[in-house]
Amino acid sequence: MRLIILLSLVFFVATSLATLLLYDNGQVSMIWGDWVIETSVSFLIAAVLIGFIVGYGLLRFILNVWHLPLFWRRHRRLRQYSKAETAMAKGMIALEYGDWHKAEKQLIKSAKNSDAGLVHYLSAAKMAHNQKAFSRRDQYINQAREVYPAEYVTIGLVEARLLSEDKPEMSLAILEALYEQQPKNPTILAEYAAGLKKQGYWQTLAEILPDLKKTRALDSLEYAELEQQFWAGKLATAANEAELDMVWQSLSKKQQLVPDILAEYVEQRIGWDQEVTLEALLERAIKKQWNDRLVYQYGRLTLGPAFERLKVAEKWRKMQGDENPVLLLTLGRLACKSQLWALGQGYLKQSLKLRTEVETFHALAQCYEAEGKENQAALTYKEAILQLENK
Repeated sequence: MRLIILLSLVFFVATSLATLLLYDNGQVSMIWGDWVIETSVSFLIAAVLIGFIVGYGLLRFILNVWHLPLFWRRHRRLRQYSKAETAMAKGMIALEYGDWHKAEKQLIKSAKNSDAGLVHYLSAAKMAHNQKAFSRRDQYINQAREVYPAEYVTIGLVEARLLSEDKPEMSLAILEALYEQQPKNPTILAEYAAGLKKQGYWQTLAEILPDLKKTRALDSLEYAELEQQFWAGKLATAANEAELDMVWQSLSKKQQLVPDILAEYVEQRIGWDQEVTLEALLERAIKKQWNDRLVYQYGRLTLGPAFERLKVAEKWRKMQGDENPVLLLTLGRLACKSQLWALGQGYLKQSLKLRTEVETFHALAQCYEAEGKENQAALTYKEAILQLENK
């Protein structure tokens, strides 16, 4: 629309000027020293217009020639960007098909020429890692760090994740260094906490738990789970009874009944032949929340009359039914300890039908031995060995 209006205006002015010149061509005189130039107005206007057009064209030509190197550089750069984007697209498609070698090759091909070069390097490192080509993986990580030094956090996080499998200590060291530089970064905090938990550095994990909660690096459920795992880990790694009791007493009554935490405490106490109060603790915790591991440990207790525990476990059976192999194993053990041989053997055989476990075979063989059936016990041990060989 604007072009039409402009052309109409030009046409109107040109027509008006032509009409005026046809009516009176006019005369123009120009004096320059001894020189006198006389011409008509129409010729002067035509000469000025032609001069302007020629001058403008010549100026544009000179400018284009002047900017020609810049134009070609930009054109070459655009082509490089286009190739880099094409290579990334091919790499992502190869990744979807699980062709890690092709994906790596395409991604690294144009990494230097892409605006998303960091993505190229890090994705190629992941592809090399998937092929267990660790030297190439490390090479791509180093290249990314050289080209994009300001992105050290992103590069460090990716490197730590990749190294967590084959070099967990180095992975943790990288996360520790990142944490020291950015202690309030939620992503770094979450990754560092996961690394500490995996390596069992419970004391260091205890130090960063307040920061994890304050920065909300984990949601409430994740934080609660990590806190449970922390206390369970502290109990599992207690060096002696004094340390175990100190950790246990620092827990609230509610925490002491959490299955994962209580299971580690019971495991340690059973290992040290300190079973006092465990029976009541396990019964209370199982009543609050069913947990197979706690039920399994209940059957391993040796302190006190087994028949009383058998009566409690029979109540659980009425609620759980006969489809839980762990409960049936516990019932079998308790019945055998109560010298109810046939009942115990029946429970153990029923457990084996649901889940074939070497430990259940062993419990059954011990029950036969306690009853004096040595031949039957030997056959059961033999069957257990066969099951172990077939696994």
